[in-house]
Amino acid sequence: MPLDIRVIELLASRICHDLVSPVGAIRNGLELIEEMEDDEPAGGGFAGEAIKLIEHSSGQADRRLRVFRLAYGLAGREQKGFADTRSSAQGLLEGGRTRLDWPAGVPNDQLAFKRGAAKALLNVIILADEALTHGGTIAVAATGDEQSGRFTITATGRPGALKPEAEAALNGSVAPADLTPRTIHAYMTGRFAEDDGYRIAATPSGPETLVFTVEW
Repeated sequence: MPLDIRVIELLASRICHDLVSPVGAIRNGLELIEEMEDDEPAGGGFAGEAIKLIEHSSGQADRRLRVFRLAYGLAGREQKGFADTRSSAQGLLEGGRTRLDWPAGVPNDQLAFKRGAAKALLNVIILADEALTHGGTIAVAATGDEQSGRFTITATGRPGALKPEAEAALNGSVAPADLTPRTIHAYMTGRFAEDDGYRIAATPSGPETLVFTVEW
């Protein structure tokens, strides 16, 4: 799958953008501890608050890196089950306004042996979260087997639709020169899916429901 250099640059920008905030907060917390350590016992007052900030931010950075590894890296195609993918998706949404409804055992882990299945599912969940700008619920369901089947990812909440530029990026009907850091994930989701033989559709179903399907 040939890629424009701009696409690679935008993907790198997206990853760095999402990591700058938690990593910066870790640095700020360490600086605060250095300023306070001569005045307060460790673990108390400002130092204690700084430690909490570092713990929260380092956990956030770790969860995002795990998501990027599976969503954009080769590891996502090599999954032999959906447990790591589910855990990564839960970590991504932790502390946010969107809840993940992904029952254990769905899909059957046997489907993970299909090339790119876990990767496609995780990328669509990320895309669904981006669509729910005011928070909501993302529900995961699946039917079929390795030969023929479907993942259904239902995003419930406002605005209940993909932005036109994200939909165009997902479908590949936009030139790389017109992509932005905000649309690069939708673009890569579509291209990864095509490369692995999946068809993705995003269909509004009512004013606050957007249904993603991943078919093969």
